[in-house]
Amino acid sequence: MKKILVFLLLAFVITACNKKSEVQTVDAMVESALTHVKLIEPEGLFNLMNSEEIYTLVDVRQELEFYYGFIPGSVNIPRGSLEFKIGSQEFWDGIGLYMPEKDEKIVVYCKKGQRGILAAETLGKMGYTNVYALDGGWKNWELAYPDLYEKDLDKLGGHSSAPASSGGC
Repeated sequence: MKKILVFLLLAFVITACNKKSEVQTVDAMVESALTHVKLIEPEGLFNLMNSEEIYTLVDVRQELEFYYGFIPGSVNIPRGSLEFKIGSQEFWDGIGLYMPEKDEKIVVYCKKGQRGILAAETLGKMGYTNVYALDGGWKNWELAYPDLYEKDLDKLGGHSSAPASSGGC
């Protein structure tokens, strides 16, 4: 009996040690997400904003990035807390908006697009069925519509310029 247990334990250890780690780079994760995440161009978002269609626009950048400039009508839910806040009635009541339905159109964006794509993938995994990521993120929006943005510098104590580096993608 002891020999069998030792053999099974040894077999388990050898098998566990031989498994290769499946660590992916961010680029690989984004590339994988793009196989099922829908993108929307700035022009498409602009048209959506000027239509009668109901949608929710979520900026997944950090608060500091958001306050220096954001697309009008955006709700800031940093990527790290998206899963916790998107379905929280308390969160939505706290900002005076209604919580989006699972089938409602949701557009997410970040600085350059990668966080937005990963956020869109996450929302899809959570059961949201009509999610889009803004292609190229805030930077692409800023190029297409340089005068169409808002700021909330009061939240930052009135500083007029962003720090040199406010985050990655």
